Amino acid sequence: KDITTVEGLSDGQALHQMQEAFLQHDAFQCGYCTPGQLCSAVGLINEGRARTRDDVRELMSGNLCRCGTYPRIRAAIKRAAGLPAEQA
Repeated sequence: KDITTVEGLSDGQALHQMQEAFLQHDAFQCGYCTPGQLCSAVGLINEGRARTRDDVRELMSGNLCRCGTYPRIRAAIKRAAGLPAEQA
C-alpha cells in the first residue's frame, strides 16, 4: 500500500489545498500536531466523510492539539472540503 506523509501532500513547491487552508486559517501554533492533523483531514476528505461540521468534529476527535486551535483547524478543513460556512 502507498503511504503519504505530510511532506508528500505538496506537489513540489505547490502546497496541497489543505496545507493552504491551514495557513490561511492560522490552524497551527507549535506545529507538533500539524502533520497528523493535515494527514487525517486530507484522508477524511478523500474518503468523502467530511459532509458536516459534526462529521469533521467526530472524525478528527482522535487528533489532539495541545495549543487548542480546534476552531481554526475545523475552519481550515471546512474551507478545503468546500463545506458551507454554517456547517463548520
